[in-house]
Amino acid sequence: MKELLVAEWERLWKRKVAWLTFLLVPVVLLAASSYLQKENGALTVDLPQYTFAGNFPVLSLAEMLFTVFNAMFLVFITLVVTGEYRSGQLRMVMIRSYSFKEIILAKAAVLLLFNLLFFITYFCMSYAIGFLMFEHPQTYFVFYHSHAFNIKEALVYNLSFYGYAYLTTVAICCVLFFISVISKTTTTAVGIGVAFILISFSYPTLLTGFRQWMSEELFGQLFFTSIPMIQWQGITVMMAEKPQFVGWNFGVLGFYILFFSGLTYVAIRKKESFL
Repeated sequence: MKELLVAEWERLWKRKVAWLTFLLVPVVLLAASSYLQKENGALTVDLPQYTFAGNFPVLSLAEMLFTVFNAMFLVFITLVVTGEYRSGQLRMVMIRSYSFKEIILAKAAVLLLFNLLFFITYFCMSYAIGFLMFEHPQTYFVFYHSHAFNIKEALVYNLSFYGYAYLTTVAICCVLFFISVISKTTTTAVGIGVAFILISFSYPTLLTGFRQWMSEELFGQLFFTSIPMIQWQGITVMMAEKPQFVGWNFGVLGFYILFFSGLTYVAIRKKESFL
């Protein structure tokens, strides 16, 4: 299995899209910094959304996490899983005595590792670009906290935020991986994946129209059944001075991970019997 993991990792980096994904990191960060600099012009420095070098890693991620990142993972997983399976590349690997289940599990592990490496790269580069593009005071405010954070506190906060963000993308990847495994074409996989993401955006928005008839807790629970909404607002709420929906959000993410991982396993077993 170790040899298969190494082989899949090498195969991944032979794809231009893998290198392109990492090359786009500074481009995305520069675009985010340009946008946030314009936003600073309409804000005062005591607001948590005012961008400094220290909070740029979080604000730049928050701007991209539930849109650009999800779209990137959708395309990437579809190409690596559905594209290779339908093009016959996986059958060539299976000739080397590896089962379909082993190959898919290896691909899942490699994709999650790639995802982690992407987050680490994004985090490091966001700090570098943040210090080049923004002021770097000793203290500043963050969302839902009454006291200003110093540099050390901010670093811990940023690392925690990225940890939560990574977990949300693991949940998204589990869903998209299942879609890619069951889809017969890359077009179908992308279409279903886009539909899932759009629905995840849409129903929480529609839900706000009924907010007046719900308690705040019930509304929050229904709102945060959507992974993109956890990415958009849920992480900052969980990391507030008085945290909210921590158990609920972890439960939702855990459900997506376990449920769709289980469905993927069942789909793999069924496909294996026909190979």
